[in-house]
Amino acid sequence: MAEKKEKVHKRLTIAELKNCKGFENYTDEHAEETIKSLEKLSILFYELYMKQKLQQQKVKQIKGGEIYEEGERDVA
Repeated sequence: MAEKKEKVHKRLTIAELKNCKGFENYTDEHAEETIKSLEKLSILFYELYMKQKLQQQKVKQIKGGEIYEEGERDVA
């Protein structure tokens, strides 16, 4: 069995941000605040994506008749 590699999340650095078009002239303080905002936004998008993915899995399971949520029954 192959060993599953754990993804390593790397934080954007100030230098990396300043290399992006439109951010070249940011102060270090402004760059740091921007990075923090981007992190929060990334986390939000990831959580929304995972919630949607889980919801889609539940729908597939229910339509396939495999698994039902607690309290749900097949009324067919």
